[in-house]
Amino acid sequence: MEGSASKREILQAILDKEEELWIIMKPSRFNPTDPDDLCIFQNPAEHKEARIEIPNSWFENREFQKIEEAVQTALQNAQIGYRGRPR
Repeated sequence: MEGSASKREILQAILDKEEELWIIMKPSRFNPTDPDDLCIFQNPAEHKEARIEIPNSWFENREFQKIEEAVQTALQNAQIGYRGRPR
């Protein structure tokens, strides 16, 4: 991944490796470098949602292994149903 990759691009590259389709809800495509640590993913086929806080420093320091492990843990612990849209 390139150093200029946005937070959203890094997360999408991780989700692209998954067998199931997961959609990034946060950070939104309108704010791909969202400074909030909260990341939200949804699986429309199973109506599941995964939420996890990933420190921005991991993205800034290119700690891709930590980010990938955090995302995978979030997906494994995803809950049925969607919560309200984040603001």
